[in-house]
Amino acid sequence: MKKLFLIAVILIVCVWTEVAYCPPAPTPSQPVKGGILKCIRGAFPKVIGYPPEFGASDGIFAQLVIERLMTWDEKGNMIPVLADTWEGDPVNKTLTFYLKKGIKFHDGSDFNAEVARWNFQLTADAGRLPNLKSLEVVDNYTIKLYLKDYDRTVWETYGQGIAMISPTAFNNAGGGDKEKSKAWARTHPVGTGPFKLADFQRDVVIKYEKNENYWRKGMPYLAGIEIRCIPDNMTASAMMQAKEADMWLEPSLIQNVIDLEKKGFKINWGPGMLISLLPYSNDPNSPVADKNVRAAVKYALNRPAMAEMLGSGKHEPLTQMVGKAFLGYVPGYDLQPYNPDKAKKLLAEAGYPSGLRIPLFATERDRDIATAVQAFLVDVGFKVDLDIADYGRYIASVYGGTGWKGLAIGMSGINPSATDLFTHFGPNPQTFRFGIKKSPEYLAACDQALHTYDNTAVTAKYQAIVKQAGEDSMVIPLWRAAQAVVMQPYVHSNYIKIHTIIWNSYEDWMEKH
Repeated sequence: MKKLFLIAVILIVCVWTEVAYCPPAPTPSQPVKGGILKCIRGAFPKVIGYPPEFGASDGIFAQLVIERLMTWDEKGNMIPVLADTWEGDPVNKTLTFYLKKGIKFHDGSDFNAEVARWNFQLTADAGRLPNLKSLEVVDNYTIKLYLKDYDRTVWETYGQGIAMISPTAFNNAGGGDKEKSKAWARTHPVGTGPFKLADFQRDVVIKYEKNENYWRKGMPYLAGIEIRCIPDNMTASAMMQAKEADMWLEPSLIQNVIDLEKKGFKINWGPGMLISLLPYSNDPNSPVADKNVRAAVKYALNRPAMAEMLGSGKHEPLTQMVGKAFLGYVPGYDLQPYNPDKAKKLLAEAGYPSGLRIPLFATERDRDIATAVQAFLVDVGFKVDLDIADYGRYIASVYGGTGWKGLAIGMSGINPSATDLFTHFGPNPQTFRFGIKKSPEYLAACDQALHTYDNTAVTAKYQAIVKQAGEDSMVIPLWRAAQAVVMQPYVHSNYIKIHTIIWNSYEDWMEKH
């Protein structure tokens, strides 16, 4: 009786005070089925159903509908999705995928090796698979790829990088006119995924409905997912607090995340972007062509202080190109820690005792980063000219090859497998293709790692890359940005913990609320 009396008193107090001191209901031991997960996000895709044209964020929205042959797990290992098993032959430069059987697209057509071949060819025809020589359908569920070159990144390029859409739906939409099919597919994804697209209003809302015939038995748990475009952070935060949204995908302001975390919201922290300074060093007339100047820049920057200030304690300051959780991290490696006196000395040795004028290129989005960098560089004698560009000019300069002067603020993704070292900074990078000089020693280190297929031996190879980049002052890493998803306490999801392009939405569920 005494125990029941105490429980009654607690309940009365909870109702009277309207505060969250009530004992929480126990979490169900099994996922609860049903419900529409209402999400909000600040930016929306332009293309959601035509993979050869996917931009950086388009695939995030498409992955609920369209699946790949393989994907990453939390440790960066490749695990099966539409492929059952696979094997590679570095000598003969081939990849062979053995596909799962019995999988159907949302339109009822079959997924098989011919369909996989069609998807690979679609991407190749768009110029996105320059390493692909030819394709062979061995049997109904086996496809072999012949490559010009073979290295350890090929599995991610072909297995994880190519999303599979229905050729039947694509061809029927255009009636034989490929351009009409492409125009339709951009906004009408037809895949094998756990959800089907129900509605797509660009920059307004995307609605997904459950695929009742999904090949993972008993999944997905949710009846649907809805994502609304809410660019304003204050509005998004208010919607979460008013329970008008269940999940806030990738808030742009870390302070919003911290504030909501203090109020009891669940937070998933994931591997954010590598924030760095990109020196335009491949031009001998550039002020940063001299390695001593680049080293002076590194000594001038108090990266821990900058990360603390701009990330509210959530950014990870970097002394090397990778963070502590990633393959290739070298414990204790900090070749050029913050040392203003050393920066001034190197600048003088480089021939600039009275200082050096240097441009700093950035977008409006990164103005705070650029301003912080400017302040530290001015303190050691640099004269920094900020060049704040619109996004189009920035993309054309940094990614498109028109170039920049001096330094540029760079942002690049971090893969669980750390192969982004090659994607962004390798011998044939997909992103920062221009401007950054790479020493013969650095390229040799990359070559050794790229052609090491034993996962137990490759860590040391990655570390050699990281150390050589540090010795060359090839880029100036600043920090690994914090990245987060905010959820109501009743939401269960692992989204963003592995990567922004890994959303295992078939596992997501909500408690009754």
